[in-house]
Amino acid sequence: MASRNTPSLTSLRAFSIVGDCLSVTGAAEQLGVTQSAVSRQIKALEDSLDFKLFDRIGNNIALSPEGRALHQRIFTTFGLLDDAINDATNSFARQKINLLAPPTLAARWLTRRLSEYPQRFEGVDLAVHTEPWPNVRMDCVIHFGKHPHAGSEHVQLFQEQHVAVCSRELFEDRVAMRASSPLHVFDKGIFFPLWDDWLALEPNYPDLPTGPAMEFASLELAIQAAKNSVGVAVVDKNMIEYELIAGSLKQISPTTVAGPNGYWLEISKEQQAKTTSVQFYRWLKRATAL
Repeated sequence: MASRNTPSLTSLRAFSIVGDCLSVTGAAEQLGVTQSAVSRQIKALEDSLDFKLFDRIGNNIALSPEGRALHQRIFTTFGLLDDAINDATNSFARQKINLLAPPTLAARWLTRRLSEYPQRFEGVDLAVHTEPWPNVRMDCVIHFGKHPHAGSEHVQLFQEQHVAVCSRELFEDRVAMRASSPLHVFDKGIFFPLWDDWLALEPNYPDLPTGPAMEFASLELAIQAAKNSVGVAVVDKNMIEYELIAGSLKQISPTTVAGPNGYWLEISKEQQAKTTSVQFYRWLKRATAL
């Protein structure tokens, strides 16, 4: 019989997810509940255990030493539970690989490298996710950032390479290019200084766009606006490789700026125990050369 201090599975699940993403907001989104509900579960668990699970550092949180030790085992345990439930409910279903990847990369880089997947992984379905889900355990993750996540096996697929581009029509009409708009990118309220970094290397470019600035909430939107002759965008060259080959986008200058972030292919320690997950990780790692 459980003691009165035995933590609830609800609070342990909340702790597992908060400890994984280090964000109450992110955990609330994954669980489909409010931030206050997640905070109450964490507080209840801390009261039950009689020690702090997290330390606050400015506006961020980090696992306390006790929290880190507990989280490693709780996160693994929930992973095993999820796998057991999935195995029980899908014992006669086809195998499936779940991959988490940023939306623009998934659409522009990943999908062009999946043509060999059916032959390499016969009988294994593939699900490409662009956001995490609490009931889906990812076999592999493509992470965008300065560094890979700690504790994973990983490889950098590539580093950002920013170039200024516009449509063929604007490229061939410099008067129209100068009258067009500079196209900027932001994400979740964070403005990316792509133009600032590019202009630091090209301060005297003669045909800069002088129209009203336009800001887009994704790299994909900025790329589409540039293709439609709205203006000039500074974007990651890796995302527009086919447009550059086809000529629908043209570099206005050979200047290339190495961005601070990269794309990291990762597989967690738990998933390294799965043969299919490891095979997919190794196959996708080789695909970066294609």
